[in-house]
Amino acid sequence: MPEDDQGPATGGSRPQEHTLKIRVVYNPRTGRKREKRFKAVLALLEARGHTCEILITTKAGDAAGFVRETTSDDADILAIAGGDGTINDAIQGAGPQTPPLGLIPLGTANVLAHELGIGTDPHRVANCLMEARILKIRPGQVNGHRFMMMAGIGLDAQVVSDLSRATKTRFGKAAYLIEVFRTLRRWSCPPVDVQLDGEPEKAATLIVSRGKRYGGTFVLAPNCDLANPSFCATIFPPGSALSVFGRFLLIPAGLLLRHGLVAQQPARTVEILGPLGDPIQADGDIVAHAPAQISVCEQPIRLCVPMSRR
Repeated sequence: MPEDDQGPATGGSRPQEHTLKIRVVYNPRTGRKREKRFKAVLALLEARGHTCEILITTKAGDAAGFVRETTSDDADILAIAGGDGTINDAIQGAGPQTPPLGLIPLGTANVLAHELGIGTDPHRVANCLMEARILKIRPGQVNGHRFMMMAGIGLDAQVVSDLSRATKTRFGKAAYLIEVFRTLRRWSCPPVDVQLDGEPEKAATLIVSRGKRYGGTFVLAPNCDLANPSFCATIFPPGSALSVFGRFLLIPAGLLLRHGLVAQQPARTVEILGPLGDPIQADGDIVAHAPAQISVCEQPIRLCVPMSRR
């Protein structure tokens, strides 16, 4: 396998005659369209002679357990078939002996898959697993809980904390917008007290990014790169809940930074001091409550990325 160490690719693709043992951790709680995508990826892999062993998750923590018990003796690639929540669960179990992790994105937003340039096309997903170019990435962690893309406190965490799985399954991305309006009726938008590399800041909402994207394909932190072990902190200025919501609406158009409506700065460590007990989301799931410390993990995780990624 060509393997990068936090940098650009150094090798070519795997010889075509080499067949892979691929262990697949599959979250079956997807719609029919995503199940079809999953089956299409498996068919493409098996048509090339690769063997796929399927492990099915039934509850939270199963993905982490399957990853924890899998070593390079068991599989060449450990593919995670699910959404960003399943991936987040899976990486909690990764260790030094874990095979490279591949993605079969089946979620609502699939932020990490878009960040890595994999997307959701079955042929591109299958090719990424078969090419097996490896990138070492050091994830972030909130009080020891790992995340790959972003963590946040404020509006987005409040929305995630009340969003039911049933609503998300039924309405997809629209579920977040539905929950936003419910949140705006109850959330008072108290100021968030944080320290970025020891310097105090106040915010209405704070998003700590490891990658560029937020909510799918939208670019929030253009200077971020998963290969670089640092964060970009996006600081929404103190104000009303409606003002925060208005700024979120501008993320898809890329207008937040262009018009100076938020501040951004690099950081190596982030301390969230309050409001005490407020939820903190990471990669779309609530993983902690304030106070919390956000830092970069020392141990990298190996991920399969497309050969075309720069």
